[in-house]
Amino acid sequence: MSPPRTDDGAGGQRPAHIRTRLIVWMLVAVGVAVLLLGVPLGLIARQWIYGQELAALRSDAQTVERALDDPRAVEQLGAWVAVVAITLDVRLTVLDAGGRVLRDSAGVAPGTVFDDPVVDAVRTEAGGRGTARLEGGAMAAAVAGEVGGTPVIIRLERTDDPAAARVGTALLAISALGAAALAAGAAMASWRARQLAEPLEALAESARRLGQGDLYERSPRSGTQEIDAIAGALDATAARLRTALQRSASFTADASHQLRTPLTALRLDLEALEAQMGASDPLLEAAQAEIDRLEATITELLELADVGGVPDQVDLRALVLERLDAWRTLADAAGRAVRVTREPVPPVRVRPGAVGQALQVLLDNALVHGRGDVTVWLEAVSRGARSWVRLCVGDEGPGVSLAHLDGVGGRGLSLARSLIEAEGGRVVVDEASGGRVCLLLPCDDAPAGTGTPTGPPP
Repeated sequence: MSPPRTDDGAGGQRPAHIRTRLIVWMLVAVGVAVLLLGVPLGLIARQWIYGQELAALRSDAQTVERALDDPRAVEQLGAWVAVVAITLDVRLTVLDAGGRVLRDSAGVAPGTVFDDPVVDAVRTEAGGRGTARLEGGAMAAAVAGEVGGTPVIIRLERTDDPAAARVGTALLAISALGAAALAAGAAMASWRARQLAEPLEALAESARRLGQGDLYERSPRSGTQEIDAIAGALDATAARLRTALQRSASFTADASHQLRTPLTALRLDLEALEAQMGASDPLLEAAQAEIDRLEATITELLELADVGGVPDQVDLRALVLERLDAWRTLADAAGRAVRVTREPVPPVRVRPGAVGQALQVLLDNALVHGRGDVTVWLEAVSRGARSWVRLCVGDEGPGVSLAHLDGVGGRGLSLARSLIEAEGGRVVVDEASGGRVCLLLPCDDAPAGTGTPTGPPP
């Protein structure tokens, strides 16, 4: 039996809540137990009830047989048979030893051969205690006796309606007990499922807070050894993450200082050189601009290292145009042009620094490894219920292959990939368009925290 599943609201299926699973499986267990007990019990009750009714009918037959010793019964056999049949509410038949009817309360003519299994059984056992059995919808019993010294067979037949009514009452009682057992099982299953699910739900909430950066609150304990072991592992993980983040923050501060100090010294040297020359120089201005870009890159990378950073709504075209200013200077120096398509695209929800650094990697690869003009494409795409923006960088060279994204080649593509995937996007290679590299980014209408898209890119 498969676990119960529920619709996820988007046409797919998601696993059912743990409480639902526990309740369903407990009810299945109780239901199987009720069936395994109730079905045999019902069969036993039916057999016992019919056995009682057949024994009572045979006892009536023996009583009738003893009454035949009365001479008055012998003299007025027909009337006596009719009275007894009405009194006992049965069909009474008196047969001779050969199985021929002497008298029958149902009106069968005397002398008629009565072919009946219970009569044959009595004739076979030669005057024994008699027999009784269920035949179709009727019960029949027969015993051997004498009327005026002549051997006879007394046969009684009664409908099984009373026995069937008793069986129905017994089965109804068994069904009621089964339903009560199921109701009690449902109540106990709900109570037990709540006992088991609440600690797991609290543990899931602790794990969710840990994923959101809350590293100081301890996971709750439930008194269940296995669940408490998971809670302890989460607390240990949070402690290790706190230590790692503290070390990372310390390292980041030291690295920032170590990087900015030589840049500041270089900037001062360039300013002193410009003062000595007494006039501005294009090369000095380019060097100053490059220092500004390096300082902005350092600031951006430090912001990206902050795990508490949250995505924001970004106009991707404006961000691209802003980043291209510095790269156009390098492209012009190499005799190459950088162009941007003018197709409007919807805003995306990302951290601007992550997209800026990834775009910087793609432009760097295009300028260093590519040929001819560089083109930046912006286009809106959709897949299912989600919308995306694809930002691609290509040139007139051979492009790149999928192997570059796996770290085999390319400048900084692994960094670009990790940055974009952290934003819920993906870096892909559009080999159908000459190997251009694209950033697939979620639009602002995409649910937050949906993670990396699966399957082939749009």
